[in-house]
Amino acid sequence: MSKTIALLALLLASLACSLPFSTPTNEPAGPTLDVATLVAESLTAAAVGTVPAAPPLPETATPEPAPTNLNIAYARSGSIILWRDSVAPQILTTSSKDDDSPRISDDGQVVAFLRDGELYSVLADGTGERPLVNRAYLNGFRSGDILEVHIRHFDFTPDSHEIFFELYGETEGYPAPLADLQRVDADSGTLTVILAPGSGGGQWTFSPDGQYFSLAQGEKIRILRRDGSDDRTVFNFKFVSTYSEWTYFPQVVWRNDSAGLYTVIPASAVLDDPTEPTRYYYIPLAGEAARLAEFVAGPVWQSFPFISPDGIKVAYVRESGGIQSLHVIDASTADRVYTSAPALTILNWNPDSARVAYYAEAPSNPILLEFGGAPIPLSDTARFSGLAWVSESRYLFLNGEELRLRDLSSPSVLIDSGVSGYDFVLLP
Repeated sequence: MSKTIALLALLLASLACSLPFSTPTNEPAGPTLDVATLVAESLTAAAVGTVPAAPPLPETATPEPAPTNLNIAYARSGSIILWRDSVAPQILTTSSKDDDSPRISDDGQVVAFLRDGELYSVLADGTGERPLVNRAYLNGFRSGDILEVHIRHFDFTPDSHEIFFELYGETEGYPAPLADLQRVDADSGTLTVILAPGSGGGQWTFSPDGQYFSLAQGEKIRILRRDGSDDRTVFNFKFVSTYSEWTYFPQVVWRNDSAGLYTVIPASAVLDDPTEPTRYYYIPLAGEAARLAEFVAGPVWQSFPFISPDGIKVAYVRESGGIQSLHVIDASTADRVYTSAPALTILNWNPDSARVAYYAEAPSNPILLEFGGAPIPLSDTARFSGLAWVSESRYLFLNGEELRLRDLSSPSVLIDSGVSGYDFVLLP
């Protein structure tokens, strides 16, 4: 699924965190197998003609033809606007309300958005505007000291007009996630509670075939079918202390054949034990997890470790003597350092899984690190945020409230000004 960048969502995406609600556990992690052990066992078994089934090693994703028709839904001055390549922008909503946070379906036919805290949708031709989740429905989840219930995060599921969303409660202290997961059909308006409050919460990621989604939580990773059935925990890990209110949810990258997933688990208490390693795993849908590599990384509140889109490498930051260095390690445990600076923050990987975007100290000066090549400046403006790759060479970003599109070989082009959030999809 294309996704998803919004101005306010940038902080959430970069932190991949939840609001407070999880607590640490001393429950041990599930059994794991080291890759070297798996290889040794396979060679031994091969000698007697019986090779045991083992989690497959990482594979390179098969490239697909790149779509060219870019569709961008964005919010400007309280309206939702649809921009297409070589087509004049179309205003989809013109209410006096504050429409924001657009999300566009994979087929480009439906745009969902928030209007004064309620979830709405509109068709790509500007017709069919309708409320999907209204204030009365949200108030039905009020309890205890919750003053008002809001939609915390929402997005279309792959190749459908169904929207996953979760809620949080506004209190006199801090926002409290309800730890739920719900679904609404933008065509029929049907609402379904997939995981009741208290039984969900976390970061969901759909498998490439769209049949499953992973739910990364504070101490485990679950796999569920898209209707919420076949719910099972496939991996347990120690709670990663952030020494603050937010909870770390580990990144999940699915294999391109949907047979399993990759994840990286940082040290559980890096301030207490700076030598505790971060661990990189492959987790099959059936069978035991395999530990691919481990390494010492900086704390997650400085920079998250990022798995490449093909799953076979991890970019991370390590600190030594007041200097931070950007490393890339792969499943063969080859670990290389590429650049150093007093402060480094990884933004994301390029879709080619061969280049990493980062900035050193100043967010306004992002760099694309090309392994073995010269670094490529990504910004040609005064400010820079909301980086979203459209292809290996094209990307969207925000210069303050300007939405801009750039090809690496050309200056950026202004899409519109006064933009407060956007999302995009590529169509054939």
